[in-house]
Amino acid sequence: MPSILRVEVPWVELPSHRDPYWQAEFCLYAYLHPERNWLLYIGKADYQTVRQRMHGDHKADLFDFFWDNYGIDEVRVLQGALVLEDGRRRSSELLGLVESLLIMRLQPPGNIANTRSRAYRPGLRVRCTGDWPFKRAGFHDWD
Repeated sequence: MPSILRVEVPWVELPSHRDPYWQAEFCLYAYLHPERNWLLYIGKADYQTVRQRMHGDHKADLFDFFWDNYGIDEVRVLQGALVLEDGRRRSSELLGLVESLLIMRLQPPGNIANTRSRAYRPGLRVRCTGDWPFKRAGFHDWD
């Protein structure tokens, strides 16, 4: 039986463009509809900040999609750190596994990758806390 790996993701909403969490690296981020609690996209900021991941040509198609489908040109942003049990190490691989698990289970419309298949880690348990606005907060990989 695989070992259980528990990961908590305390989410923080970034209401101000001056919020220090915009400079966070090695974390997850989520885009929500500006007026409704609709999850539109989940991403990871591995070697860039949350702000760098939001701006640039790499997001132009995504924001075109938001405009075309929802009539919005801005989003609410959440930032989520990974909190691990004592003795566990953070890694880019783990960050990607948590991101892909959330995408697979929640199916945000702005995400294309990881919606039908993904790498998985048996025993992975993810719990979203903090400013996470959804009733479903626990996610796990198959054992």
